[in-house]
Amino acid sequence: MSTTPYEPSFPPSRQDYRELIDHHYVIRGLTFAPLILFPIALKTGAQYGSLSLWTGIGMNLSILLTCLTIPLAIPVMLRDAREAQARGVDKAIPRRRRWKAAGRVAIAISFGILSTVRIVPLIQDLASGPKPVTVTSCTSSIADREWRSGRRGSRTTTIYQVYEITMQLADGSTRVQDISLQPQDSEPASSLAVYDTLYDACVTHPGQTPMTLQVMPRTWRIIEAHLG
Repeated sequence: MSTTPYEPSFPPSRQDYRELIDHHYVIRGLTFAPLILFPIALKTGAQYGSLSLWTGIGMNLSILLTCLTIPLAIPVMLRDAREAQARGVDKAIPRRRRWKAAGRVAIAISFGILSTVRIVPLIQDLASGPKPVTVTSCTSSIADREWRSGRRGSRTTTIYQVYEITMQLADGSTRVQDISLQPQDSEPASSLAVYDTLYDACVTHPGQTPMTLQVMPRTWRIIEAHLG
């Protein structure tokens, strides 16, 4: 029993193209969700307080969702390309495009692993909640930090300054952390309250003002801070 091979029609009709479009709602959802999550997380970004935990989760989750769209979309792209070739609607995808697809998957896996490594302790902290930490004294000094941006070969390095605070904890350990010289204009009230407490104890009255902190045990994000 023989079958008649499919004879592609030329030129391809609009219906030919339309039939190649598959509505992959999962891929579309994962594509547009980061476009919503990341700006919200960036806009509501806080250095301290419970909102800082949600900001970290939102930003890493948006990156993770973006990475998931690539391996999900690659099989769809290759399948549609084979179908397009069979229909005569389009030529086969060149080999270099297949290499690009493989490269995108590799990049997605790399960023996905990094986002997963960062988001897991945040979620664990969210589940366990903060723990109280007593700071017996705190000192500070101004330190330089570097921020690199741009692509390879054209990267720029920005030098900025921060307060490097050194907290002596009641258990005898030491915690070193950076705080900005000034709070951001968009800093939420809960985050600003923590910043003011740290500034008062570590910068204004160094070495003589104890504090009680509520911190997340794994990421050491400061949720609350009180003098005394």
